[in-house]
Parts: sequence; structure tokens; C-alpha cells
Amino acid sequence: MQIDIRADVKELTKSLNRIQRKQIPFATSKALNATAFDVRKSLQDGLDVHLDRPTPYTKRGVQVEKSTKKNLVAKVGFRSRTFGKGQGTITQAEYMKLQIKGGLRTPKGNAIPVPIVKNLKLNKYGSIRRNKINNALGNEDKFFSGKPKGAKGKGTGEGIWERYGGKRNPKIKMIMSWNNNTDYQARYPFKNIAMRSVRNNFRKRFDNALQQALSTARWRGSF
Repeated sequence: MQIDIRADVKELTKSLNRIQRKQIPFATSKALNATAFDVRKSLQDGLDVHLDRPTPYTKRGVQVEKSTKKNLVAKVGFRSRTFGKGQGTITQAEYMKLQIKGGLRTPKGNAIPVPIVKNLKLNKYGSIRRNKINNALGNEDKFFSGKPKGAKGKGTGEGIWERYGGKRNPKIKMIMSWNNNTDYQARYPFKNIAMRSVRNNFRKRFDNALQQALSTARWRGSF
């Protein structure tokens, strides 16, 4: 998504003289960067509104690539393989695109683990606890992966199952199911949040930057 502010700049600078116009690139770049960070803040705040307990990692993924006087383009988005910086083998853009556009998620391996909420304690962000899958699969006395022999009906398919009840009353319950795919609905209005933030902030940011630039130019010209 691109937001073009050239019309705004043209309108806001139409009364400037030739000398004053030399300050436009500086003011534009400064305003673009300030607005980009406004957008970043709005997008981060929007995560709390539209998603269920977004993690700090997701919020850190909203990043800014700043403008310069020679390249009057500021970028805001989620960290990807080609944009932004940070740690983590799965970039924020990889999973947030499903929250933004919706679509079908397919597994990178054999299946997608989906927690059975009533049977599995999740972390405070509503996600599977780190290393829970590996720890469960490594404890064959208490857990097993697959489909119970003879199991039929809804909720008895492939997954990770927990043994409980002891020897006198042995029972099992599914804590995660293995899904071939997961269908996501668009929930996070990235474009609307970004455009609203630009509309609310750019003109104010540009006016302040231009006044600062013109003031600096007049100050330099007094020598």
C-alpha cells in the first residue's frame, strides 16, 4: 500500500517564493518521518484493539524506514525478509499478512498444531507455551502423538494426547490437534489505520517542519 502526499505538499507550499521553496525537500522529509512514527504508533495501538493479546514481538515488528531529502519516501510495515530488522526465524509479516488479508495457512511441516483451549494452559498472550510441543513429545509416559486406536467422532482425530487419571482410572484428552490447514478471516485493518493516521498528522507535521526550515533559512541569511 502506498499513500501519496504530493498534493498536500503542493497545496501547503503554493504561497512560497523561489528561495523559500528550497526548504521544501528538507521539510517534507522531516514531516514524512514524523508522520511515519505516528503511523507506527497507531498500528501498534490497533493491534490491542483488533487482535487478542498481541505479543511484544508482534508489536516490535511494526517498523519504520526513514525518508531522506534525496528519497522522499518513508515506509512503515511489519518486519519481513526484505524490510526492517530484528531477531526471530519467523518474521512478523509472515503471520500478520493472514490477519490483514485473511486466507488459508498451510503447514511448513506435516501439520499445524492447534491448541484445545479447554485442555491446555496457554501463555498470557493466548498462545502455546514455548517448547510445549517438544516437551510433550519427549515425555512418552504422559503424552503421545497420533490418533487413539478405535477412536471415533468429533475431537478424536490426529493430535497430541495427554494421559491422566493414573493406573486405576486411565484416561486421555487431546491437548493439540494436528490440522492440515487453518482458515483466517481478515481482522486487522492495516490500511485504514495507516491512512487515518496520515490524514490526522501529516499536514500538522509538515507545517511545523516547514516553519522550522524557513526560520533556520532566515537565521542563516542574516550573516
